[in-house]
Amino acid sequence: MSQKPDNKAKIAQQAIIAGVDASDLVRARAAVNSGVQSAQKEWIPSHLIVSALALELQDQISAGEHSNELSIYLRRLADFVSANPSSTGRH
Repeated sequence: MSQKPDNKAKIAQQAIIAGVDASDLVRARAAVNSGVQSAQKEWIPSHLIVSALALELQDQISAGEHSNELSIYLRRLADFVSANPSSTGRH
């Protein structure tokens, strides 16, 4: 059974969007990483950088759309933090 032309166009469009999203994610991570490195150079403690990132994340989520995928990711992140308390501890 072959796909309808509309289905093929939709799949192609989704692939393009996924490619753009992947590229944007790389750029966004680089920007955030640059900010983290800047904070580290200013001798800001890691636990405060993590707190600031969490607050920024909260602001971004409040201001925009969110999805089930984001909820799942955040739950996994919380599980990771709970399982690795020393990874976000004070130094």
